[in-house]
Amino acid sequence: MNTIDQIKCPIPNNSKHCLIYESSFKFCRTIYAILVLISFLLHNQWLLLATIILMFLRLFSIKLDFPYQFHALFLRKLLKDKSDPISKEKSELTFVFGVMSLFLLVGFLFIYFGKFVNFAWLFILITDLLMFLAAFVGFCIATLMYIFFKKIFRR
Repeated sequence: MNTIDQIKCPIPNNSKHCLIYESSFKFCRTIYAILVLISFLLHNQWLLLATIILMFLRLFSIKLDFPYQFHALFLRKLLKDKSDPISKEKSELTFVFGVMSLFLLVGFLFIYFGKFVNFAWLFILITDLLMFLAAFVGFCIATLMYIFFKKIFRR
């Protein structure tokens, strides 16, 4: 199975699961977290908005997650990463990126409209720290929220 087939999710389209590379997933999470951190340090709301848009595109397809695709298609070959892809639920990945995008968007909107600006930047910093926690440690609050909501709505 070649790299292109794995990125396109070789599991059937109607399946609830998708194959992703763990290293590429961590890379894209780290890139988003770094972009948010830079926007916080510079207090640049437009860089924050650009990052939110990039993260929001991921909700539609993994093909639109440019940092993930860059790592999966180019950096993995350059680094000679031979790890196998892992199976993840599509809905989990969509939920995680949706929650991160939504949290950052709320902070951006507060900043844009000039309401509670200091609180908004603090909220963005806390969200960014949670993004770094997910990228480096693998502990993701949004994934825990997904599991919690999944159990609640399953009943």
